[in-house]
Amino acid sequence: MFKKIINAISVIFLVFLVIFVLFTLVSRIMGETPSVFGNYIFRVSSDSMEPTLMVGDVILVQSADAEDIQKGDIITYKSKDGSMYGREVTHRVVADPVIKHDTYYYQTQGDAVGAPLDKAITYDQVKGKYVRKLTLIGKLYGFMSKPIGVAIFIGVIVLLFGYEVISMIVSYRKIDEVDLDAIAEKKLSDKKNQK
Repeated sequence: MFKKIINAISVIFLVFLVIFVLFTLVSRIMGETPSVFGNYIFRVSSDSMEPTLMVGDVILVQSADAEDIQKGDIITYKSKDGSMYGREVTHRVVADPVIKHDTYYYQTQGDAVGAPLDKAITYDQVKGKYVRKLTLIGKLYGFMSKPIGVAIFIGVIVLLFGYEVISMIVSYRKIDEVDLDAIAEKKLSDKKNQK
């Protein structure tokens, strides 16, 4: 019973891992940020939102309709400005949205003292609204960024995969032994029947 539970957990883990890696790779190759049901996970990489969001924080961002984004909301958007062009930026909306020709415009700025105002952005740049920090994932990500974390992760994968391979080999050998025993018994019974 214990063996079956371990097998099921390792198979589910490996399948999930393969799907996650493939999904992430395909999304990145296509130039998109991976999302699951309109939810994105980002890692804060600058101090522009301190003290609200610190460098290294992992945050959950959820897709939002244009009219649901208001002054005071923290949003993540794809920048079209200067050195940040094409990168995701997470800043606070600091003014009421402006609507011109059915297009929503937002004025954003980092929370850090002295942060400059960003150029106004349009709704088509917005990935979504900040929902919350993912503290546990942030700690896990920080650990996995270190060499020891990578080594442990690879070790776990190798152990799970190795366990599966060994289990399959043992199962096939048992099946072969059963088949050989059945063949031997059949030959013996055939010989007895012939006499």
